[in-house]
Amino acid sequence: MSDGELGLDEVRLDDISTAEPSSQAVAPPYRLEPPESIDASIVYKLYRGTTGEVEAQSRRIWVEFPALQLCWAAFDRPPQPQHRLSLLDLACCSCGPANPQATDGFSELLRMEIWGDGDGSCRPRGKSDDGPGMCRTGQAPSAQSTALSAVADAGATELVQVQNGGSLPSEKLRVARMPLLSVEANSLAIKEFSVALQKLLASRDSEGASKLEFIQRSLFQYLWRHQGVQLAANSEQALYEAQAVLAFNLDPKEGVKYLKGKLGKVTDQEVGEWLAQMSTLNGGLDPTLLGNYFSRMDAIEVYKAFVCCMDFQGLDLVAALRKLFDTFKPGGEGQVISRIIELWADRYFAQWLQMKDTAVPKTDYAAADSVFSTAFSVIMLNTGLHVASKKATKKGPVDMGAMTPEEFVKNTRRVVGENEVPEEALLSFYQAVKEAEISMQPMPRVAFSRLPVQPDIEGWLMVVHGASDLRRYWAVLALQRLYLFSDSSDVDPADACDLKDASAHAVLEDASAKDRFYNTLHGRQNKCMCFVRNGRDGDLLDEDFESRAFEVSRKAEKGSTWLKKLGKASSRLSLVAESTDLMEKWVSLITSGPY
Repeated sequence: MSDGELGLDEVRLDDISTAEPSSQAVAPPYRLEPPESIDASIVYKLYRGTTGEVEAQSRRIWVEFPALQLCWAAFDRPPQPQHRLSLLDLACCSCGPANPQATDGFSELLRMEIWGDGDGSCRPRGKSDDGPGMCRTGQAPSAQSTALSAVADAGATELVQVQNGGSLPSEKLRVARMPLLSVEANSLAIKEFSVALQKLLASRDSEGASKLEFIQRSLFQYLWRHQGVQLAANSEQALYEAQAVLAFNLDPKEGVKYLKGKLGKVTDQEVGEWLAQMSTLNGGLDPTLLGNYFSRMDAIEVYKAFVCCMDFQGLDLVAALRKLFDTFKPGGEGQVISRIIELWADRYFAQWLQMKDTAVPKTDYAAADSVFSTAFSVIMLNTGLHVASKKATKKGPVDMGAMTPEEFVKNTRRVVGENEVPEEALLSFYQAVKEAEISMQPMPRVAFSRLPVQPDIEGWLMVVHGASDLRRYWAVLALQRLYLFSDSSDVDPADACDLKDASAHAVLEDASAKDRFYNTLHGRQNKCMCFVRNGRDGDLLDEDFESRAFEVSRKAEKGSTWLKKLGKASSRLSLVAESTDLMEKWVSLITSGPY
């Protein structure tokens, strides 16, 4: 944040004033203050939104803070005017089972309902709702009133009692005909969104609607979040390492390619050592993707180098296996796991030899093969006690008959003698595994927003391919790459653009960029920007569309194209932010780079 910018508690509207006769005293400047009950996580959750079904159609639902509207739209599309509701006209929201009486497994389906009243009588008025400069952009109030009128005209008779935020006394309960919006989803994310929205509406009613304007004007500060990776000041090496972690978490093959090209980790030994450092010391590598990578035949030498960097001294066999599989989750069948344990056994045996006299429980492995055989028996025990029972439970009640200590000892004795691993040691291993599972199962991929990367900026951007093809993506600028996420996935980006040698500028500030933008949007025959209809979706482009538009291009005349994965390969990007202020942020951060 530059020296000239205001923090979350410093926004003032000194520039908003009304001419007064000279005989009257000048009113003090209107000051906007942050809402006390709304933090950055709530704003982010509402702005990022959630997905669900509206009238049996998949939709994204979010709060468009620059317009102070609740919006919903088809995946990757901008909202149409009738799918916008002013935050000032919403009364409250609720979320619960869509069918509380369901007994066939559909009880997990949740329904969020959003209520409103055309004249605002459904909610109490708190502090001043209309301070100087209050923005009511868009067509939402009239659209919302139209929606209410449509409900009334339809003759809806179902009456539902609605209590605003659960905080109104019983005598203040209001009666509404139907919710303005009903969304159904199986994910708990819809409930989290509902709770966040209710908190926002409660803040509006108790603290005043001017708090919404504060969020509107300070949106960038709310979205800018530290997420874990701390880059050394002006360190190009740190930048490359963070970028390599990010690239590996998206695609291990691309991550290794980046390592070799940018960090000079050319040999398998160097790649393995770097992966060990990142996963065991720095953190941040996705354990499931790392395990999938180690399961490949062409990564055997890398895995050998990786495991040789790990320290198992002072650990018994079960504890050492836990440490190994805390760093990655092996993919594939038993043959893959067997190979991974076999290579690990060489490392463990070499370190065990240095501590054999003090090892607890007492063991006397003759070779790495003995470690491998014992470890594989322990993994089979772990599978029987924990993994297999979970799978059986999902399919239905089945009497699995868990392996007993005696059975475990008997099975292990087939491959390892008592002189190497006494019964006391095996019983100790059995008890340790029984008390706590060795977690080896692949974990769900985490959303991009949870990766240990601090984005320069993130938010909604519209990608302009033409008047009949406007796409809306959640965009993340991190480590000189622009990641575009479709509504269909929060994990894998729909496309990623390398912006290391790119610059950006507002469309209105560059005549050539302005012409290109018009030609892209309208074709070469039309140079008028006013109120253009999207021929495919009927979306209405507002008057300030061009003032929010910016172009990204490479500084060098020649370079690779962007948006190949989207099937829209281009050497330039025509993008539209949600406000002029946010557009300026994007332009500045893309052009200036990460430092």
